Amino acid sequence: MTQMAAPVMDLIEAEIPCRTEPDLWFAESPEDVEFAKALCGGCPIQKACLARALEREEPWGVWGGELILRGVVVPRKRPRGRPRKAPVAA
Repeated sequence: MTQMAAPVMDLIEAEIPCRTEPDLWFAESPEDVEFAKALCGGCPIQKACLARALEREEPWGVWGGELILRGVVVPRKRPRGRPRKAPVAA
């Protein structure tokens, strides 16, 4: 394991949203996933979090403001169930 600089360790121990409410970052509903992604926006370790998650090939969850499924970033979480056969009128 590499040794982290003291300021980074201080941030890891800080009360950032993912440390205080971790279940949100592994939510099932697309709305909750988008909310978690938005909370990452002001995080001081956002880029490092995303980089480490991609390096570890995290299986799923919101990491660094991005949704990761099977180790890759995906734009959004699809709702459960089968997709519609016909497009919905807007």
